Amino acid sequence: MNRVDKRRVGAAFSRSAAAYDARAAVQREVQDRVLALVAEAAPDARRVLDVGAGTGALLARLAAARPGLRPAAVDLAPGMAAAARARLPGAAVAAGDAEALPFGDARFDLFLSTSAFQWLPRLEPAFAEARRVLAPGGLLAVALFGARTLHELRGAWRDAAGPGPGERTHRFFDRGEVAAALAATGLRVRAVVEEERRERHPDARAVLRALKEIGAGPAVPGARGLGGRGATLELLRLYEARHGGPAGVPATWHVVYALAQR
Repeated sequence: MNRVDKRRVGAAFSRSAAAYDARAAVQREVQDRVLALVAEAAPDARRVLDVGAGTGALLARLAAARPGLRPAAVDLAPGMAAAARARLPGAAVAAGDAEALPFGDARFDLFLSTSAFQWLPRLEPAFAEARRVLAPGGLLAVALFGARTLHELRGAWRDAAGPGPGERTHRFFDRGEVAAALAATGLRVRAVVEEERRERHPDARAVLRALKEIGAGPAVPGARGLGGRGATLELLRLYEARHGGPAGVPATWHVVYALAQR
């Protein structure tokens, strides 16, 4: 089980809502791939729910391609939900939890989520909710950041912080965990695939700044910052010593995509 302070996550993403779309380049690339997947797997779906919808960008793009779309959105962060509400007039938008969706049974043809489920303590409750709100035959298409996400940063942090940092760092799910959680909820798994995307930044400090700008900060209950100035400076040194070069430093995003049917 992943230890996650949901109130902290919601507050961080609310603060980043205004700048999120301009900063979240990898997250938009993930949306591109999910839109391609559902164009092929669910071309006629019109009743669509996006969970962890952020500013509503994914639904807006889908609505532009599908006349008659009936979109609904949920996001844990009230600031993100407000942005989605402004962007999607007429959509059903709520600030809420993926583990307790505010919608009735069998209401949607398509369940979407991108770049959000890595913030959950466990996947099974959210997938069970997806199954509940999907109509028979409905499709789930989810993309979340997986186990090798930001391995450069997390490796440097573990060594900079010394013994015991594992309890204070976020844990990402791997492909096998995603597949097992889907199967456990009774959804029929059609595909679970993974890929790595890599950003480059001028230096390690720029990586930390970029994460903060999109709201992706520490989510473990009780953890504050990176352990003080000394640990932060050592983290930056290790990151650049291990991964730096003429083109700056990499930041890896490991993405797990899942398609499943009710």
